[in-house]
Amino acid sequence: AEGDQAQEVYIVEEGRVALDMGLSLGGHTKRRATIETAGPGQAIGWSALTGTQTFTMTARCLDKTRVMAIDAAQVRQLFDANSQLGYRVMQGITEVVRSRLNKVREVLAYILAIASHDLKSPLHAVQSYHQVMLGGFAGPLTEKQKNMLVRSGERILGLLNLIDDILDVSRLEAGEIKKEKLDLAEVTQSCIENVQTAAIEKEIRLTCELPGKPCYTMGESTRLQQVVNNLLSNAVKFTPGGGQVSLRIKEQDDSILVEVSDTGIGIPSDDLPRIFDDFYRGKNALPGGAGLGLSIAKKIVEALGGRIWAESPYGESATGSRFTFILPRTAAGGQE
Repeated sequence: AEGDQAQEVYIVEEGRVALDMGLSLGGHTKRRATIETAGPGQAIGWSALTGTQTFTMTARCLDKTRVMAIDAAQVRQLFDANSQLGYRVMQGITEVVRSRLNKVREVLAYILAIASHDLKSPLHAVQSYHQVMLGGFAGPLTEKQKNMLVRSGERILGLLNLIDDILDVSRLEAGEIKKEKLDLAEVTQSCIENVQTAAIEKEIRLTCELPGKPCYTMGESTRLQQVVNNLLSNAVKFTPGGGQVSLRIKEQDDSILVEVSDTGIGIPSDDLPRIFDDFYRGKNALPGGAGLGLSIAKKIVEALGGRIWAESPYGESATGSRFTFILPRTAAGGQE
């Protein structure tokens, strides 16, 4: 079951097993959804091999099923007793897992792309009708009617943004990201401006520490702005009034480090390992959103050859969170 301690890996010998996950889209109410199914020769529960993890999905038999259970702790002990045999066992299990993950990603990306496209078309049509009515082209409206149309229009815009997030997941899974030489410090300038108003309204001190020279990397400007915007807006959103949010960019030998720190409410320790998972919403999550922002940020950073992580609390602060990502540095004179 989802949340249980992962102790065994299962190989399906016959039958079918559905893997369900609790998803929360746009609110706190969770719905069970089948993410994938596993058939004969496929593995489930493979995260048990990595140590003290919990299952992220619930396994449910669809018909009469027989599985072979492999004690993950004994597999790890096998490495100590006979590393060569342990390596062969792990190699076989890894191949089973890899083939299933590749197939699932391809199918998921395709389904998300088709479903998202079909959902956006009618919503854009409804949005157009709203604009016609608000413009007075369908007759006069009372102030109450206008307010109702504006509020429903905001909900439609929220749905369109959610669909765009889902499309982003499918595109990034398919490796659709451009790479061109750009100055990361310059790219982030507009991100500061985007959260300035919200920070002023909450009386949050917003600081920015940038290098005195260009920081070149290979990436896509809009995608990197998407990452930094997400981290900064989250920091402002979860920081009480009077707090502080900081952005820092630092050049290292062969990489560029970007940090977004805050003095906010922080991230519960139980949520920290899963905050970059698709559709995951932690205990402190505010209403709205689908839990895709950090997942998309991680996919973008990794697609550009970098990595991202979170700390809460962090180093010099007893409260709040710090998100850090690193990207490969490109020489000023050319591409690397």
